Amino acid sequence: MCSEYSIYMLENTPDWDKIPTAWIDQVLWLPNPGIGAWAKACCFDEALHVRLFAHEPSPLARFTGENDMVCLDSCLEFFLCPLRNDSRYFHFEFNPNGALYLGFGHDRNDGVRQIVQDANRLFCVQKLAENDIWGISFCIPFSFLKLYMPEFSVQNGLSLRGNFYKCGEETQTPHYLAWNRVKTASPDFHRPEDFGTLFFTSFCEKKAGIFGEA
Repeated sequence: MCSEYSIYMLENTPDWDKIPTAWIDQVLWLPNPGIGAWAKACCFDEALHVRLFAHEPSPLARFTGENDMVCLDSCLEFFLCPLRNDSRYFHFEFNPNGALYLGFGHDRNDGVRQIVQDANRLFCVQKLAENDIWGISFCIPFSFLKLYMPEFSVQNGLSLRGNFYKCGEETQTPHYLAWNRVKTASPDFHRPEDFGTLFFTSFCEKKAGIFGEA
């Protein structure tokens, strides 16, 4: 069964507490050591805004450089296939330091690391932390997506494919979690055929109560 998530198209900065949650709760390949993870996303200011969270005491955070292998640390990830008729996808991967690995390609075998000048500024990367919860807030400007796919555009009813992940390949207890289940016998997040569906939906500010002020 394919997971579905509605991305609200908003005119102003939202009250994130009222944005729907995508639970990253599909346990894959290894037992879950008690980690909880979730994601939220919405669209405003000509960009897709994403927040990823993990309830994970003492997360592993070694890497600090651009395009380091952050999947070996405690890691939160968002994979996005911007066009329905194009199997290429981006994968944004972050550790608790806010270190980003960005890749683009058709699958694990042809994915290429993307070197982006001043990536933290372009993607508005912010670290989030409270008690045993760590997270990442970032955005993907539509102008950035159009550099790779000029025909990309956003409108009400648009449906794309993507997935949210939590992993930690070299943490004390390795683990793999996903929003939409991955159907392989061994660890592999790079499977567009196992992505869920992301719907872009127009929303009425007052009716939805999405914002802090009515």
